[in-house]
Amino acid sequence: MVRDDLVEAHRLAWEHIAAPGSWWTGEQRVELARTVLLAIADVEPLPPWVGVAASGRLPDERVAADVAHDIAYRLGRHAGTMTEDVYRAAADQIGELPYVEICAIASSVAAVAHFSRNIGTEVPPLPAPVPGEPTALRPDDVVQPELNWVPVAAPADQTAAVVQAYSAVPGELANTWRMAGAQYMPSEEMVHPDWSRRAGGLSRPQMELVAARVAQLRECFY
Repeated sequence: MVRDDLVEAHRLAWEHIAAPGSWWTGEQRVELARTVLLAIADVEPLPPWVGVAASGRLPDERVAADVAHDIAYRLGRHAGTMTEDVYRAAADQIGELPYVEICAIASSVAAVAHFSRNIGTEVPPLPAPVPGEPTALRPDDVVQPELNWVPVAAPADQTAAVVQAYSAVPGELANTWRMAGAQYMPSEEMVHPDWSRRAGGLSRPQMELVAARVAQLRECFY
């Protein structure tokens, strides 16, 4: 049985993907999410240096930029190959914060898709896109940090790189922490090394051991 809070977090993540974001419309976001799902399930995945937009594997009619699809596919299948040069080249075409939003879409899709596959259920279908324009919401205090390639909301480098990475795109930051609270642990509990979700469940050290091992196997270099 899957916990109710986890089911709800994944349901809300799917709704969030379908709604207009800060820099992409709901239609574009759902389209990019489908490309991430394609990458995850691809039985003959493209190598990381081949762009999916020119591969013939996507619908001919698309509303998001080709480079956005290329980044979405690479994040979904070859995240460990992302380099600063890849980021810079993409950001030069679509912008730094739109790139961050794609990363957040990809991480949300990957979390739901891999969880579903690992428990033996179908990945839930993506909802229909919500009409509307992107909000263009940008914090007033966006700065360039030392710990991340991407801009973040100030103050920079006061928290871990993974914590501040989405801070310049507030909607994605909020969705990520909502998912993390169900999948991992609530942010306010991170200061407690003895935290456990329930009596008899995994202890915090056990959770971190599993996370570290999975990160190594998945080439998550954070």
